[in-house]
This record gives sequence, C-alpha cells and structure tokens, in this order.
Amino acid sequence: MNDPLLDPYLDIIGVTFTPERLEANLATFRDILREIEKLRQLDLTDVHPAIVFEPTAAYRREGGK
Repeated sequence: MNDPLLDPYLDIIGVTFTPERLEANLATFRDILREIEKLRQLDLTDVHPAIVFEPTAAYRREGGK
C-alpha cells in the first residue's frame, strides 16, 4: 500500500511489507487458512480431547497431603 494511513497491516500489527513480501505472506497464510477451515468442519462432538486442561488440579488436596 502506498498510503501509510490506509495500511491495515501497519495499523493492526505495526509493520509494513513490500508488495512482493505481502503477496508471499498472504499466499502462505492462505494455505494455512484452508487447513484451519477443514479442521473447523470436523464434527468432534463425540471425541474426547487428548488433553484436558484443569488449572485447579495442582491446588486440590488429595488424601490429606
């Protein structure tokens, strides 16, 4: 983008890119976005997660310890 006042990348993440670098970055992240979209379409309703985050487990007493 020529006008820094209209550059969303500068506004959002505080950096500027050359047009070539911007196109390369967008092409790379476009592929990643497609894969994320595939993951979001999966029905995981009946799938238990491999890891369950339980932040209070370390603070609970077990057997009077």
